[in-house]
Amino acid sequence: MDVDFKIDREGQWYHSGEIIKREALAKLFSDRALKIDAEGNYWLQTPYEKYPVEVEDVPYVIIDYNDQLTFKTNMNDTLSLNKNTHWQLRNGIPYVEVRDGLFARMGRSVLYNLVNTYGESVNIDGKIFSLGKTND
Repeated sequence: MDVDFKIDREGQWYHSGEIIKREALAKLFSDRALKIDAEGNYWLQTPYEKYPVEVEDVPYVIIDYNDQLTFKTNMNDTLSLNKNTHWQLRNGIPYVEVRDGLFARMGRSVLYNLVNTYGESVNIDGKIFSLGKTND
């Protein structure tokens, strides 16, 4: 199966090997058409068409956060950390569900800043979100 669409590890979108330079177009694909199936395959899906997408890791990267622990992804999605947040550690790195089984990896600088501020975990309403192990 030919794959025309790709999302690299840093969340950059490609079509036919070329970077999609129009951020609005990548955002449209991200918001409206990107899906993941039960087998973990990614697709751009509309009511009329379906195209496979090669994703190196996950489609999104968390690039910023604020004091209220609201995260921002590379596609300008915002995620508020709360007791219902789906959070996973994969190889010691936090991954947060953006929507419908689509996850964002915590960007390195965001993770380092969180660890510097909170230590190994964040407690929100009694739910512990692990940031991984520190070497202190």
